[in-house]
Amino acid sequence: MLQRALRSAGHGIRAALDPSTAPLWIAAIAVLGIALPFIALGGLGPAHRDPAQATAGDEVRTALYAVTLVDAELTDEVEEQYLKADQGEQLFVVTVVLENLTSVPVGVLQTVDRVRSRLVGSRTPLLDLSGVAATEDPYVWRDESLAAVVLQPHVPAEVHIAWRVPEGSFSGGSAVLDVYDAAPQAGQVILSSSAVTWRRTEKAAQVSTAVSP
Repeated sequence: MLQRALRSAGHGIRAALDPSTAPLWIAAIAVLGIALPFIALGGLGPAHRDPAQATAGDEVRTALYAVTLVDAELTDEVEEQYLKADQGEQLFVVTVVLENLTSVPVGVLQTVDRVRSRLVGSRTPLLDLSGVAATEDPYVWRDESLAAVVLQPHVPAEVHIAWRVPEGSFSGGSAVLDVYDAAPQAGQVILSSSAVTWRRTEKAAQVSTAVSP
């Protein structure tokens, strides 16, 4: 029985190495030669999408929110908010129109009803300065209101955001705001399983704007 198995194996090997099967071997090697580098370079991973290029006045819509950059300026003081730049710093202030595209209220900075948007003021904000590192977390407000900024579902709101930046930032007279897409993530480790955080995903757009001195 063992001898019969060995003879069968020998016949199989000879058949595989027969010259008539050479085209099959060549084709298989060629396919592997193409497929292996493709897989190694991430060919089977999710497609990468380059961020859209936009300018002030263009609306950028993501899965959870929409943003339109209205204008931007550098200043030393925002008097009505009692904000003043420290020595060696300036305040970079942008005005944006934000729209919450979900069905529940969200805060721009703070958590509201167990939902944290991370729009600004986190290590992975959805709205971030491109190429410039702010020295502190941003300050957010709406005109004629001292209350925390909360975005109601599907109600566009004009919001001001101020970052403290090193003096001399944006010396070229222009700035870029990075806009990231987001996905809701429930059940953080230190929070209730019902809490939801907007988790930053890919960069959706880069919005360029002139900066008023």
